[in-house]
Amino acid sequence: MAPDEMLLGAAATCYFITLAAMIERADLSLKEMALESEGIVDVTNGVFTYKKIIHKPTVNLKEGAQEADYKKLGKLVEKAEKNCMISRAIQGNVEIGLQANIG
Repeated sequence: MAPDEMLLGAAATCYFITLAAMIERADLSLKEMALESEGIVDVTNGVFTYKKIIHKPTVNLKEGAQEADYKKLGKLVEKAEKNCMISRAIQGNVEIGLQANIG
């Protein structure tokens, strides 16, 4: 596995685990959760530099979830990225983007 793949994998795993823990602590009725993450890399003179990581979580609550639950979930999706240890470690060097699909 290449170092750029390792960084993307670490960032994605950290975000996913952080979000799952926050959802559990918030006592939200989770139906399903998935994550796709994309890394944007610049190659100049054979040197790879990470420019951006985009997390694309899909999070669905169980039937009967209230509007307040969806609002809380939306906040957690954003908060998880800020609280993830890997995201904090690369802050200022690699931009982190978020494209959430909440249902």
